[in-house]
Amino acid sequence: MGPVLLKRRLLLTRVTAVAVVAAFWLPGARPAVGGLAAGTALMVAGQLLRLWAAGHLVKREVLTTTGPFAHLRHPLYWGSMLSGLGLCVATRIWWSYLVVAVVFTLVYVPTLLDEERSLQRIHGEAYRRYLEAVPRFGLRLRGYRAPQNSAGPSGGGFRWHLAVGNGEHRTMAATVLLLALLWGRLVAAGGMR
Repeated sequence: MGPVLLKRRLLLTRVTAVAVVAAFWLPGARPAVGGLAAGTALMVAGQLLRLWAAGHLVKREVLTTTGPFAHLRHPLYWGSMLSGLGLCVATRIWWSYLVVAVVFTLVYVPTLLDEERSLQRIHGEAYRRYLEAVPRFGLRLRGYRAPQNSAGPSGGGFRWHLAVGNGEHRTMAATVLLLALLWGRLVAAGGMR
């Protein structure tokens, strides 16, 4: 299987996993005002992190080390995890935490490891320095700055056309839809009184 087909299959697996989980998740949701408010805050924070990252991400052409990439090696995945955790809190389904952990472990971790190998091949020494400076599963408080003589790191700030080009508008729309369904369910059940 070629790299492009593998990437498409992994993307399809992630999209399918989210759709299947949502289909089973939402009917069992028992939202309450406090949990739904906390879950909404986590989901919004996760989506804002994803949006920030998508607005800096120039795929493949250059090594993106600006914005959240200066602090987190995989901010899009961390944003997804934060949103997933928010969905767990919002729905109050105990097993949902297990689902998020399994999806992250079986889908996202192999994907991010594959991306790291691919970026190492493409960007060589510049990416090796980035790997040494920015932790895979942690936060670098002081933002990473690529050395002046390194080839390829992206510069500049957030760009809306990159966020849209990276498809983040679809993720945001799905999140808004999920939150609207959950809040609507709470209101319909009389939980806002």
